[in-house]
Amino acid sequence: MKNTNKLSFLLLFLALLVTCWKIHAQGSSDVAPGGAGAAAVNPADYGGGNVSPPAGQPKAASPLATGPTGESILSNGDFAKATKNPQWPDEWPDANGEPVTRESEDGKYFLRFAAQSENQLVQLTRAVPLPQGVKGLEFYARFRTANVKFGKGFTNDARLVFRFDDANGQKLPSPGDVIFDSHAKDWTDVSRKFLVPEGAVSLKIIPGLNRPKSGVLDLQEIKLCVMPATEADAMIAEADAKVRAHELAVKRNEEMTGQIAGDLQLPPLTAELKVSGNKLVKAANGETVILQGVNVCSLEWSAKGEQVLLSIKVAIEEWKANAIRLPVYDGFWFGRGKGNVTANDAEAYRKIVDDAVKLAAAKGAYIILDLHLFHIPEQNAVEFWQDAAARYKNNPAVLFDMFNEPTGISWEQWRNGGDISVKQKDKKLPPLIVKSPGMQGILDAIRTTGAKNVVVAGGVGYAYDLGGLLEVGVLDDKGGNGVVYATHFYNWHGGWESHFLKVAEKYPVLVGEFGADVKKMSFIPANKQEDPYTWSPDALAMIQQYQLSWTAFCLHPKSTPRLINSWDYDPTPFWGQFVKDALAGKKFELQKLR
Repeated sequence: MKNTNKLSFLLLFLALLVTCWKIHAQGSSDVAPGGAGAAAVNPADYGGGNVSPPAGQPKAASPLATGPTGESILSNGDFAKATKNPQWPDEWPDANGEPVTRESEDGKYFLRFAAQSENQLVQLTRAVPLPQGVKGLEFYARFRTANVKFGKGFTNDARLVFRFDDANGQKLPSPGDVIFDSHAKDWTDVSRKFLVPEGAVSLKIIPGLNRPKSGVLDLQEIKLCVMPATEADAMIAEADAKVRAHELAVKRNEEMTGQIAGDLQLPPLTAELKVSGNKLVKAANGETVILQGVNVCSLEWSAKGEQVLLSIKVAIEEWKANAIRLPVYDGFWFGRGKGNVTANDAEAYRKIVDDAVKLAAAKGAYIILDLHLFHIPEQNAVEFWQDAAARYKNNPAVLFDMFNEPTGISWEQWRNGGDISVKQKDKKLPPLIVKSPGMQGILDAIRTTGAKNVVVAGGVGYAYDLGGLLEVGVLDDKGGNGVVYATHFYNWHGGWESHFLKVAEKYPVLVGEFGADVKKMSFIPANKQEDPYTWSPDALAMIQQYQLSWTAFCLHPKSTPRLINSWDYDPTPFWGQFVKDALAGKKFELQKLR
């Protein structure tokens, strides 16, 4: 290979070297996501798939719709040959007590992986020798799932793991896992292309169930073909270019990180904002301001954050954002930790937020401080804002996003709170009664601190729906600079007009989160998720046409929908590049409303 492959296939760590991911549900066509009543789903609170095992005669598989056309180097990938044991396919390792069986349907064979208890690992490992000199591989599989529910973590699902080994059996950089859609009740195809790291002599393919709560995975075929040399060479050339770009980005990051301490000493340049009609304006002269930027994530899950200040600097200086939505967590704010972390340094956490505010203000930009909680607003939200609002009281650079994504409540409860009945997981137990201050209660708590800062209020249905404001009325802002109403939508939501555009005619609207990713969200049916390459420009075009403020999700390489591939801050082509272009001033033409 060229340059003795100095990359060591670094790009296998950087988005898997131009990984190609294609999923096609058989017997269905692409549809616009969501629907008139669709509500956003938060994966952190999602219990898993809700697909029941196939009843009666399952749907027959259609002819192969995708996949490489060459000869597969993985023999008996359709599980048809069974000369040694009629119950088990030749050349596949014995199940050895694992709940894996060979089944047949409509003249085709498949392997069935069936979890018999929670947290059970059910998998097979097949080692495939690699032909000498192979540069790249094309992978294809046909599968379906039933009742796959997440286990204790988000990797506890149905998936296939790749592992490249060298001649000594040592692991080499390998492609990321193939995640099988938990809603794929019909036969579904998935394919991927990737390069082979130097020194690899075999590839282990490990399909199965990775300790989910429950589920069944059926695999009807797996193919592994040698990629044409010309295509592999093109990928290698692109990988070389990305390595060079990475080296430049590392140098850039070092230089920008070194500048941050000086930036924090600069005077603030941000103008105070207030609400006027359905617009945000500068309080001093009434000039309209449209906030445009990104979410900088990690402080909601990490007490130390991940590249927070550098991300803000890159977003403002290189991506031309004038607003940063900064999700935070109240437990970290008060030093109470989160999950297994029972305590943290509260002052160190607050200093990161303080520095984020100073950095943005020094550049004339805004921080939308987001209390990143879900479901029903409770007293802890009041506790947080009494403290945080006093800290950033009347700081022109800070807007207060009171509660990330309310859901599971009526509009009356959203506004005024009260005693709210919540069902428990154990249906035998009586419902819990949650006392909620409502969004009005949180707003009142903020204003009692003397803070006039503009406040952001997300709607119901994981903040997607603002339509109820036209019925129950908006919040009563006593003596403040006004309220902006936030919607969050993704590439499976429809009904934009009824859910937030009608409201935007009367009140200021911020699109606090939106985006699309080529990696399908496993908690949403795949055919409900629109192609990012058609959805992304239309979403931005709609926002531009209606002059909404917006912060795209998310400037973090592991928080989907991803704006960046890596900490090089190279934009993802399916989402990040569209956002970066919009921030730079590009205007998109709206094809259709969703």
